[in-house]
Amino acid sequence: AFGTFKNFSVLQSSIHEVWAKWNPSTMKSDTRYTIASCFLTFPMPYDNDILEIVGENYYQHRNNIMQTNHEGLTKLYNRFHFPEDTSKDIQRLRDMHIELDRSVANAYNWNDLELEHGFRETQQGIRFTISEEARREVLQRLLKLNHERYAEEVTQGLHNKKKGKRSIKSISSSKPSNSELKLF
Repeated sequence: AFGTFKNFSVLQSSIHEVWAKWNPSTMKSDTRYTIASCFLTFPMPYDNDILEIVGENYYQHRNNIMQTNHEGLTKLYNRFHFPEDTSKDIQRLRDMHIELDRSVANAYNWNDLELEHGFRETQQGIRFTISEEARREVLQRLLKLNHERYAEEVTQGLHNKKKGKRSIKSISSSKPSNSELKLF
């Protein structure tokens, strides 16, 4: 858990979703989000203060919708992805998601990237998401960044095979604070 909305912004973005869907773990035929395959390998953008503001605004609006309508995340996002739901609160959430995605792209200095948000047919059915062309471009850029950062880490001696792999348990063994838990 993180104590900032900067990280929340990135993890809620379509950019992270592209990575998580490309690099999941599997159990039987189901895909799963795991720390090892989806999170630790994801090249986070460098610090960007606007992500704190955008993330907090998105979180607050989403939370207000859920409290006002007495619904959880699943019902909320079912409405978010349903094209016929044109209520003000859901449309505002979609607009905020576009802003969040744009801010995350800018944090990577991808100002040239056209995300082309809209309702698209996916393996999960109709979803409000970025275009397939944008999805391919995001994945290509993330892979390049992942390889560059790995090469930097090798140069710094962070991937010495004799040391063995760092366990996920040791990474996640610290207990999050109450303020960190509120974010998620």
